[in-house]
This record gives sequence, structure tokens and C-alpha cells, in this order.
Amino acid sequence: MNQPNPARFFVYVANSKDGDISVFHLDARSGALTAHARVAAQDNVMPMALSPDRPLIYAATRGADKRVNEYAIDAQTGALSPRANAPIASSLAYLCAEPRGRFLLGASYGEHRVSLYRLADVESGKGEPLQVIGDIGHAHAVIVSADGRFAYASSLGSDRVFCFALEDEGRLTEIGTVDLGAGFGPRHLRFSPNGDVLYVLSEFRATVASFSRDAASGQLAALHVSPRAADFAHLNDGFARPSPTDPVQPDPAVLAKLVWAADIHVSPDGRFVYVSERTTSRLLTLRVVQNGAQVGALECVATTPTETQPRGFRIDPTGRFLVACGEKSQHVSVYAIDAASGALTPVSRAEGGHGANWVEIVAADAAQF
Repeated sequence: MNQPNPARFFVYVANSKDGDISVFHLDARSGALTAHARVAAQDNVMPMALSPDRPLIYAATRGADKRVNEYAIDAQTGALSPRANAPIASSLAYLCAEPRGRFLLGASYGEHRVSLYRLADVESGKGEPLQVIGDIGHAHAVIVSADGRFAYASSLGSDRVFCFALEDEGRLTEIGTVDLGAGFGPRHLRFSPNGDVLYVLSEFRATVASFSRDAASGQLAALHVSPRAADFAHLNDGFARPSPTDPVQPDPAVLAKLVWAADIHVSPDGRFVYVSERTTSRLLTLRVVQNGAQVGALECVATTPTETQPRGFRIDPTGRFLVACGEKSQHVSVYAIDAASGALTPVSRAEGGHGANWVEIVAADAAQF
């Protein structure tokens, strides 16, 4: 899908408070970020996913009007054109496009469930899921292996990751769970580039657990949990937070002293793992140990200041730049990634929207297939 040396990238940022998606151009040589357009969505637009086989992007909204919107990506400008939208019943904290282009999967934090949708139904305006799996306490993310055979969902509320077989006809069958221990708070999930390791981010500790993954069976085996970075040592472990609309909210003074990790991504070469932490508004760089030590072990390298309350970020397909947004910032920042050390260096910044929370990046040449 992605060309090895594109001249530029199209960057998409969901702005929940503005109810729209910002479109940026990212120069692949200099890292300069330029605002291009804003595209309307419904209130509280949040999780997005790229189509694996076509130049399309999907965005789910979490306001009163819950929908999955489909947009076509213009190959020349990166502009988004609405193609379809389907009303859905769930408020999705996470959206995943299955790699073979058959299904969309969503995780609902407040409703404690994972939903499976047929992509063709969504494109026809039908938001009724093929299957809903409940009792996944505070389901926060769901991702699918590259071969489309297995899905993995994080349960922040039960400190587990659920493992499923994804059948061709569109059905998830549970094949096991892994327990991360009380108080871990599993949030977002990422595979290593070849899919043999699954990384699980702790929202409550800003640590990362790694699991080996058997490609044939889909089963997971624990490998390692990274240490907490020194820059987060002054924070206490976090806890599951209520929805922002809940009338009872924790004391802000208490929250200001808690770890609140959000997003995780892996460099395309598999050598580095990056994490965003919202309380300190920093990005954490972790190195995958390569010296013959335990497979999957991670060591902290550095933290880098970023936009305020960074819920989402993304690494470009070539691994040269990281783009981060903040829920309490009206700007989006670009960092150059040092190939040897994984260090982040700020290179550009552009004005965005309110409540920025999710980032997707497409190589401009990839939008022409």
C-alpha cells in the first residue's frame, strides 16, 4: 500500500470538540506540516481506521448521533469526500479495519463490549453488527493480525487481553485470555512488524507488557514488562476513570498526580516502541533489546515534551516522522525520529482543532492505488 520514498504524506487528525477531521500535508523530506482542510463529521468524532486495500478512511463518532463515516481520500490533495455513513448503537473508543478488507471491529469502553461489523454493510449505510461480545470490562482496543485470522481486545476493567479466532463468515470465537495482574489497566495494543510480538500498554502505569504470539494458533505467552520511566516516577498508579459525561468525577487534584498513558506505536523497523502519557504531556521512547537478552524486553530511552494531553499520535509508514496531537492543544506537532537512537526532535508545528485525539497518516502515492 505504501511507497518506500513518498514525497509527502497526508495526515488526518480527529477533533472531537469541533466534530471534524483536520487534513494536513506532511513534507516527507523536511517534516514541514501544512494545514490543508477541515472535513465535517458528527460531534465527538474520535477513533479512525484506514482501509487496508483502498484509499478510504473510517471515523466513528461518540456523541448523541453515533455513526461510522466512510471518506474517500483524494490522491492529489488528500482531501476527504464523504462516501457513506452508518448509524451504530455503540460508543466506540477504538475502531479497527480488518487487514483483508472484510470487517470493521470496534471496542466500547462504557458498554464493555466488542462489536464486529461487515464492511459491505457499513458502506451500504447499515450499522447493525454481525456480532457483539459483552462482558469485556471497559473494552478499550481491538486489533486484528495481518492474516485476518485472530483478533485481540484489551479489557482495562478486568486487566486482561481477550484472544479471538476471526472466522471467514464473520464470527469471533474466544480462544483464551491473558491476565496482566491487578492494576495494570491494559489500554491500546500493537503488533511488532512481523506480528510475532504483541505489545500492551498500561494506562495506569505507562509501562508496556510484551507477549510472544504464535502465528498458527493465535495464542499469547508473556515475555516482559518494561520499567516505569524516571520522568513518570513521581506519579501514582492510575485507575479507571468515568466517562466525561458522568455526573460524578474524581478530584482534579488527585488526577494530576496519576499516570494516564494513552497511545502506543511501534517503529516500522521494530526497534522502538513509543507511548504517550497525558498527565505529563510527554512521549516515551522505549528500545527493543537487541543484544541477545530476553525476547521482547524493552528499556526506557527518553521522554519528550509534546502537545497538552496527548491522547493520539502516529508514526509515518517510512518511520522518519512522528505526528502528535493533544486533547487540550490546538496544535499538531511533528518530530523527526533518529534511526539509530529512536530520539525525537521537534521539526514543525501547525494549527489544528479542538479536542484533537486521533491521528492517521497515508503516503500520498499510496492514495493512488
